[in-house]
Amino acid sequence: METPDAGAEGKNKELESVALTVSGYNYTDLHIESFSVDGAGGANIFVSSPDSGGGGGVCCLRWYPGVPLPVSVKVEWTRDLKRWCEKEVMVSGPVPDQPRYIVVHFFQDGRIEVELTEGFPESKLQLDRFSPVARKASGNSVLDEKIARCHDAFR
Repeated sequence: METPDAGAEGKNKELESVALTVSGYNYTDLHIESFSVDGAGGANIFVSSPDSGGGGGVCCLRWYPGVPLPVSVKVEWTRDLKRWCEKEVMVSGPVPDQPRYIVVHFFQDGRIEVELTEGFPESKLQLDRFSPVARKASGNSVLDEKIARCHDAFR
């Protein structure tokens, strides 16, 4: 995310950043070992269940209030620490008055959504799971390679 361009008037106010906790929800079939937003983050996200989204929060991503929306952020993730994927995702708002969290939602169809919230983020889906690392006992699949640029960890 780029820093907003503030004019001479109000420059200090416009460029003050806020620290957002990075959090994620994993509605896919397999756990995510690590993920980040614009380089911030690093938490793992288990497969969501009806009573858990799959992961907690990690500090911090710098957000600049007043940045014009939509704005693109780079989401990176790995399921095994060997193969990494990345995708540019648009944050389109709305932005709450006092944002505290930036939340990434990984969906089964490969879609990724990013939102800002004031309170602890809520799950968008309530899905059953076989275990914290797998949605089903067998036949799990993910669409990472189809929807994102993926590469080996060491190039």
